[in-house]
Amino acid sequence: MLAPSRTTQAKVPLCDFVRRLALLTPFFLLGVSPLISAQSTSSCDPTSSDCRDSSNSGSGQNGSTAYPTQGAGDVNGSNSTREQKADQGTQLYVDSASTNNRRQTDTNRTNVFFPPDPLVDMQRLAKAATGETLPVFGRDLFQRAPSTFAPADQIPALADYLLGPGDEVLLRLWGPESFNGQLTVDSTGSIYVPQVGAIHVAGLRVDQLQEHISADIRHTFRNFNLSVNLGHLRSIQIYVVGEARRPGAYTVSALSTVLNVLFVSGGPNVQGSLRRIQVRREGKVVSELDLYDLILRGDKSQDIRLQANDTIFIPAAGPQAALAGSVRHPAVYELRGDTTVGGLLELAGGFTPTGSTTQISLERIEENRSRAAMTVNLDEAGKATVLHDGDVLFANHISAAYQQSVTIRGNLANPGRFPWHAGMHLSDIIPDRMSLLTRNYWEQRNRLGVPVPLFEPLRPMRPRQQTSRTQNGQTQNGQTQNGQTNNTTNDSTTGIISNRAGISSLGPDPDTLDSSQDSSVDQNYNGSSSNGNNQVSNSNQRNQNSQDSQEQGDREGLMRPPETSLSSGSLAEEQQAATSHNIANIGQRNTIKIPAPEIDWSYAVIERLDPITLKNSLVPFNPEKLLQNHDPSQNLELQPGDIVTILSQADVHVPQDEQTKFVRLEGEFKGSGVYSVSPDETLADLVQRAGGLSTKAYLYGASFTRESARIAQQQRLDEYVTSVSISMQRSAAIRAASSNNAVVDPNALVEQRDIIAQLRKLRATGRIVLEFRPESTGGASIPRIPLEDGDVFRVPSRPLTVNVIGAVYGQNVFLFDSRRRVEDYVLLAGKENPIADRSHAFIIRADGSVYSRQRAKGVWKNSFDAAQINPGDSIVIPEKPIKPAFIRQFVDYSQLFSSFALGAAALSVIKQ
Repeated sequence: MLAPSRTTQAKVPLCDFVRRLALLTPFFLLGVSPLISAQSTSSCDPTSSDCRDSSNSGSGQNGSTAYPTQGAGDVNGSNSTREQKADQGTQLYVDSASTNNRRQTDTNRTNVFFPPDPLVDMQRLAKAATGETLPVFGRDLFQRAPSTFAPADQIPALADYLLGPGDEVLLRLWGPESFNGQLTVDSTGSIYVPQVGAIHVAGLRVDQLQEHISADIRHTFRNFNLSVNLGHLRSIQIYVVGEARRPGAYTVSALSTVLNVLFVSGGPNVQGSLRRIQVRREGKVVSELDLYDLILRGDKSQDIRLQANDTIFIPAAGPQAALAGSVRHPAVYELRGDTTVGGLLELAGGFTPTGSTTQISLERIEENRSRAAMTVNLDEAGKATVLHDGDVLFANHISAAYQQSVTIRGNLANPGRFPWHAGMHLSDIIPDRMSLLTRNYWEQRNRLGVPVPLFEPLRPMRPRQQTSRTQNGQTQNGQTQNGQTNNTTNDSTTGIISNRAGISSLGPDPDTLDSSQDSSVDQNYNGSSSNGNNQVSNSNQRNQNSQDSQEQGDREGLMRPPETSLSSGSLAEEQQAATSHNIANIGQRNTIKIPAPEIDWSYAVIERLDPITLKNSLVPFNPEKLLQNHDPSQNLELQPGDIVTILSQADVHVPQDEQTKFVRLEGEFKGSGVYSVSPDETLADLVQRAGGLSTKAYLYGASFTRESARIAQQQRLDEYVTSVSISMQRSAAIRAASSNNAVVDPNALVEQRDIIAQLRKLRATGRIVLEFRPESTGGASIPRIPLEDGDVFRVPSRPLTVNVIGAVYGQNVFLFDSRRRVEDYVLLAGKENPIADRSHAFIIRADGSVYSRQRAKGVWKNSFDAAQINPGDSIVIPEKPIKPAFIRQFVDYSQLFSSFALGAAALSVIKQ
């Protein structure tokens, strides 16, 4: 390892040292070690109190400071040496013939990362040919300096080490006379032993030292024991030149080798050779180091020990060739001698398992004028092809095709590839029906039997809805943020219409189900009274209860059934939600559904490639006839490369008669539950099979939902919202163009955006109105409609209440009385308040239909107030829309008439 020069440390005044340190700071940051003179040039008096010794060493013989000479650094680090002197006031090495003090070098170093190497011309050439940026082989060995290392003088000296001036000899003598000393070889090559005299040891090998000293001591003493060892070894100066990353002169330990110096100096630069590093001594090349031997084989036989004034010369890189593709180490390699294709493959570690060993692609530069491409067969003659400078080789990959194999995929237990053999048929890879059950099917079924733990941690409860929360600038009590009453009718009426009519107002967003369900309460029923005190109706409470009951999540990732994820707001759902809300802890909902897509028994297919025309064709077969009927005509013979695909009903929409249908009956049935239905079974047949209706069934308030209807409704709803958005934007543009004031009201734009956002949250429920009459009872009234998978039929019990909501003095729920009419219930609610729009009142029937005042208009009078009310109906009194004040209209018309008058006056003047 490297060490500072073995000279003594002179006392340097602190003020002068600080001055010089400040001047050298830029060099330290750049990693440069300039030559520093140790002689003090300061005018500071060394005897003054302001001048301090910059080190803790004793005075030296030659009065000079031990700094490394110009270069990038040494093992102990030239930069690190000066920094430690400035920061800690310590000396790394104190080594002289007159002192025995020496401090241990700090071996903890910070990682030094060198900047990335620029691309050489050969790398750019290889990238243009192969599309890959290849590294230069072996360059990563010197990308960073070692993080920690020990000084080379702390390791035992080898037997062939030659002593020289500056080496320290540890001499221990005992017997009649005792002596224990640390003796330094002086400049004459001798050590001085008391009572014995000078003993010349320079030039001796370590294994000869003890015998030589013992022979000289015998002239003086008899009957003694002697132990001779080496202490601190001398330092030598070497030079790193040529294509080195950090060339310069380095002070190194006498035990340092070529590799020690190369690692500290950063090794060759990007243009330097890794295969012909020379050690020159007295004008001759004494060794040549090939780093490829070290990297590939760990061979350090050419890593010789350095001597004083040795020069490490790094020549420019020799010829290079690039190897890419399916080899273990694709890179740019330096060639040495007549390197062949086989030799380069050996350097790269051979082919990877996906590499083709039959041939290799070669691109060559012909006489520095043009490029040529060729293919080299990897036989004995091809591997012996001699490479040239600039050759680019690419190891091809093997073909991705599977030979003599058949692939089966799709809806089955074990998809994969199977070896093909002559006479192979479909029955060989699809042995029975059970092989078509997928792994997902069994995972879903096995998950149902997971036991429930005895104790579970409490789940945090979501905060309840607060009435002070605002939505779109309106609080729940009907007051806007600026204190004005919002008299619009869109919140208090349309939310109820959409609920009962088959659209869930502000249904849950797919990503935030719970939060959207919370907000739907405010947005469905947001009516306000003239006093600003909005009383929450029982219908609002029912919706809230329904949403609270949906907060119980299904464990193990099970999805809720479609009929419980969205509330349609019908009488049946309200009763179910109210019943669930009264239960203390619902827990996990048990669902019955098809665990995995079922097999399409009527169609499967073989994909086959014609080896002559290379065209694909499809050969269908019937899995049911193959596996259940064992029809030989469906047991087709397979060919190599065939791909057999087993489809499920999720892949292809099959006829309704072939689908498995689960229909849910809930409410007032004698056998409520989930039933599988046959292809020709109708709703009336299913109800009869379930035992019929109970005595409390109220068919008029029943609801029937279907998934296919929900999808169609949602599509039409989205189209409607898009058209409304376009219409509102167009209207705003027209108003802005026709207005005298070019400034557009920002509040109006915000309101429009809020309205569109609210409309986009609407979710269809898929409800189909069956048009039951209020007096409908029994299974004979149920229509005979075909059933689909996922249908839900809910029949509530006969209610005893009627709702009155909207712009009345007291929104409330009243007991049903067959003698009362609309005006009677409105009178019970306190009659209409001043902001009520009585001409647009309407009734939401229990079956979801709407009966409005316009519909009740007759020839002589309107019979809406005398309309009959059924159990479960809701009477809605909307609010009047906000109209401009009379003064504002008067001002607008005045401005319009004045404009006409001015125009007429201008025309009369022009005519005159």
